Amino acid sequence: MNQLAGAMLDLDHLQTAHIFTASRLQDAILALSKRMISAPASDRYILSGESEEPLNEMRKLNLEHFGGSQFIFAAIDDLQAALQRLAAETHPQLGTIMPSLARLRGKDGFQTDFI
Repeated sequence: MNQLAGAMLDLDHLQTAHIFTASRLQDAILALSKRMISAPASDRYILSGESEEPLNEMRKLNLEHFGGSQFIFAAIDDLQAALQRLAAETHPQLGTIMPSLARLRGKDGFQTDFI
């Protein structure tokens, strides 16, 4: 599964398209999180519900193309919990979700750090 050659993504590798899909899903979560930060408290829970679709797509992507990695499943669950915490915070900050996103991006996750 690991397609890294040094610190670069091999664009000819069969897994590359899936890594780009994971990156798109992570970007969607980040964009949603930014909207949550600037939203009134009453709207943050509604916005957090919008994370269900990309999170479920990540789970499906992991199952179908990343061997059902338990590390990735746990990181997605952690990200989902972080989004719920973000929705509940009095003064929400991106730092709430960034460690979870970092786990997903690394070499044991979707490897999106390398694109």
